[in-house]
Amino acid sequence: MGLLDHNFQLASGERVTAIAIDNIPPDHLARYEFAAECLKDMQPELENSPLIGADIFCGSGYGSHILAQRLPCFLLGIDGSSEAIQQASQHYTDFNLLFSHKFFPFTLPPRHFDFIVSMESLEHVENGDLFFKVLSQSIKPGGRLIISAPNSEVVDLAKNPYPWHYHHFTKQEIMDMGKKYGLVHQVCMGAECTVVDKSTGKVVAGNYYSPISGKLRQDYPGDTLTHFFKKPA
Repeated sequence: MGLLDHNFQLASGERVTAIAIDNIPPDHLARYEFAAECLKDMQPELENSPLIGADIFCGSGYGSHILAQRLPCFLLGIDGSSEAIQQASQHYTDFNLLFSHKFFPFTLPPRHFDFIVSMESLEHVENGDLFFKVLSQSIKPGGRLIISAPNSEVVDLAKNPYPWHYHHFTKQEIMDMGKKYGLVHQVCMGAECTVVDKSTGKVVAGNYYSPISGKLRQDYPGDTLTHFFKKPA
């Protein structure tokens, strides 16, 4: 099965479809809150000009909205679902936010963005290394990347065949990709977003609305890992 055979509709079962921020699962919000915290000290190159950022695989746009409100930036949200982009454009109308439909593989302008955020995206592309390369090369020197993916050491894709996922990744695999493309790893935050039966390694329940689902912990071996990288200036 190729990427074009996957279901990208909002009703596919894989996407967050809520609009109101209060209805977004806490683990999804926590990742964008973490990204905003990682980026809050960035300063534009030119006085009175915005940072230039991108939210790659932005889905229905709630995370892009959070970043656009928190940061002095112009933000571009990109997703492979035209339906998701239409919903995002209708509901999140921040003056510094623009959404665009773009299907990977695509290119991005080199050394263009001050920061890129890409949550729960890497597992959805057949060539994760190429995707990571495209993001890394599009970040300016001194720029930042925040990216998350399922942890294969906790949720083994062979035991949990998600129809929307190509790969899950270990912490080290993500760190190695960053090093390969000239990024310096800063920190990894882990979260529990599912309930895994330790005897079988299979996911037995979603954990999205539990009290601990939105808690990111440094170096915690959760089922979802969020990585923060910097590109040397």
